[in-house]
Amino acid sequence: MLKYNHIELCRNMIKYKQYLKSLDLKSSTIKNYLWHINKFLLWLGDNKLDQAVLKKYFDYLLKKYKRVNTINLRLKIINNYLKFLNKRFSFDLLSDEDTNIKILTKQELSTFLKNPLKNKQLIGLRDKAILELLYSSGLKVGYLVNLKKDQIDDLRQEILLDKNKSLKINPSTWLYLKKYIDKRNDEIEYLFINFDRSNKSANKSLSVRSVERIINKYSKNIDPPVNINPQILRNTLAYQLKSEGAQSEHIKSALHFQTKSGAKNYLKRI
Repeated sequence: MLKYNHIELCRNMIKYKQYLKSLDLKSSTIKNYLWHINKFLLWLGDNKLDQAVLKKYFDYLLKKYKRVNTINLRLKIINNYLKFLNKRFSFDLLSDEDTNIKILTKQELSTFLKNPLKNKQLIGLRDKAILELLYSSGLKVGYLVNLKKDQIDDLRQEILLDKNKSLKINPSTWLYLKKYIDKRNDEIEYLFINFDRSNKSANKSLSVRSVERIINKYSKNIDPPVNINPQILRNTLAYQLKSEGAQSEHIKSALHFQTKSGAKNYLKRI
């Protein structure tokens, strides 16, 4: 169990403060982040920092605050802290009803997913597998870049997310993912790696930023060009599921929301 006694808490906050400074944030912003994280850790107490306790804290914020921006501010700061701790889970932000949600048309999506096939090299297969998996699975980029080859179940055509949960891969996505894996000739454990030999990170797992650049690269090849990011792909998947009659519980599962309320709020916006 992850417990925070006074000494551990102080050491951890010193490291977190150094991490925030490395991001070139203003001193006032760093002070604000530290204040909110201290409040969160006091609320956490001796509880284990896991997805179950995050859900309780999310519900706590919903009851305490009424404004979406107020809640999202706290969620963003805690997500930053979770990233610092190298946690795979994070909060889903609430959607502001005044914000327009971008959804790709069928033609835009089709062109976007086909674009990597113009590159007949392994890197083209990698990019095709990434785009297909990112769209069809609902996984967030932060999780996708940490996937390892041993999480792929060839027999069941599934991704093993954890000991008790797996994700079925649709036939189209599996076709390209399998081609990509079969053409890999290395011992690197990560599923998606960097093939740029001039880069020090070659043959290492891709970063979130690298995947975002890949998405941006292929979105520019659409005529006319469309600005696409991971969230737009999630929006498009959610819209397709909703059009097929999916309810909030299905959206929660398909897009891996942490809470029912987050999925329900999101579904209303699509």
